[in-house]
Amino acid sequence: MRFGTALGLVVFLSACAAATVTTPASVLAPTGALPDTIDCDHPLVVKARSEGEGIDAERAWLNAQYPNHTPYAQALAGSKGRWFDILTFNTSDGRPISVCFDITSFFGRF
Repeated sequence: MRFGTALGLVVFLSACAAATVTTPASVLAPTGALPDTIDCDHPLVVKARSEGEGIDAERAWLNAQYPNHTPYAQALAGSKGRWFDILTFNTSDGRPISVCFDITSFFGRF
């Protein structure tokens, strides 16, 4: 029983580690700070094998960059064969934020 649980944990952690969110240098301000809007001309690129993995990566990135943010609104957009997830929310101090994720790698993959 312990072996099965340990093996399941290793598989789960391996799957989670596979998803990444890349922040292009063009998105960062000269100070390294994130802007209030990350538009779809310069999106954050999510690399994942499934929608669940990609969504988890998006949430982890948001929680790391904007701790205690408000719940987000979500919109889907497509352009030139690319798919984008646009999330809008407020930071813990009330600033409105809009973040565009390029989700092409996992969109429609369950």
